[in-house]
Amino acid sequence: MLSLGLLAIVSPLFAADPPADPAAAKRQPTDFAIVFNMGYAGDNLPKEKDEYEKLVKSLKAANFNVILGQYEPWRLEILKKYDMKLFVDLLVSDHHVYKNEAAAKKLCESLKGNETIYGYHIWSDNITKNIVAGRSRDCKNVHEWDPTHPVYVGTKTMAGISGVEGEDIFGYYDFHWKRGGHWSHLSKAANLARTKKLPFLRYDDATSGIVGKGNSNRVGYTYATSIPFGLKGFIYHYAGGIVDNKTWELDALGKDLQIVNGKLAAAGPEIMKIGAPIKVYSSTVSTSEKNDKLEGDPKIPGGLAAVPADHWFQIKQGEVLVGQFADAEKRDVLVFATHNPYASQTVTLTFPNGVKSAEAFNRKTKKWEDLKVTEKSVTFGVEEAAVDLVRFAR
Repeated sequence: MLSLGLLAIVSPLFAADPPADPAAAKRQPTDFAIVFNMGYAGDNLPKEKDEYEKLVKSLKAANFNVILGQYEPWRLEILKKYDMKLFVDLLVSDHHVYKNEAAAKKLCESLKGNETIYGYHIWSDNITKNIVAGRSRDCKNVHEWDPTHPVYVGTKTMAGISGVEGEDIFGYYDFHWKRGGHWSHLSKAANLARTKKLPFLRYDDATSGIVGKGNSNRVGYTYATSIPFGLKGFIYHYAGGIVDNKTWELDALGKDLQIVNGKLAAAGPEIMKIGAPIKVYSSTVSTSEKNDKLEGDPKIPGGLAAVPADHWFQIKQGEVLVGQFADAEKRDVLVFATHNPYASQTVTLTFPNGVKSAEAFNRKTKKWEDLKVTEKSVTFGVEEAAVDLVRFAR
């Protein structure tokens, strides 16, 4: 089966648009979880307490806050000490969700209400027609055993996931730098998130570029440009590295991911408050995602939508992707990511009918700050391989 490496999620997630079922609404994740793992359906994590704690300390420093793996009581104690959570892998043989159902039931029942548990991982592979019923059954069972934590189901390129019933979080993988499909899969995920009122995660290569030389830009771009579509978490495919498995200290790849994690975790609590996007728009672009100059006039990337001519805001300057959300106070929240992984953007928005106020989220201070609106326009910066949030009262 597929190996994973990292997963990210955030703080009342769909507070602005919760699931209709009250029990399901209570299970929604509350952390922008950046999840480390060393593969699933087995246990490759350190077996000794001291070694495991060394790993946890390194991951904490790299802005991870969740570990996917096999449950052990002593592991939970160490995670709690460092304010991290366990993503319980229900595919390990000791408590496999459908091959060892009695053990899985016993474990889940024992974890009800435990605040150090992030949720349950029950699938991360392609979903075909003959798999849908089994995954729906597993979701139902886990909810009966533990109605207090979310159940995660992942698939390949969004295949088959819409047919699964009962999942609390869905996800997919595509490795788009090598295989393509970035925008089309994200559009499908955003549509399903709106329909089911659920958060979605995705996972991709931890090494989309040269480690130490632009890799963090490419990896950061993947997840940053997913957030305007409503992404609430992300997973790195685990293929070795991130930590040295002798010292458990961060290696060069781990330091790359530390940069990515830090940029995206800073905005996490705000991202989790705004649910799924109302719409996603794009400016025109003059350079590719590989920073190559494009021939001809700037164009909207294939499959994305331009801001309508009669919309309440227009993008006058900046090559960006923008997701339009609404928060619980009915303010418009715009989430921006740059189209170029290697270049920040100065963005100017204009407002044909004006706006009452504008605020930008400062990721360093983690506070909203007033933006000056001049002659029905506002200008601000968007950092590369990160997201910047601006909200408006109209």
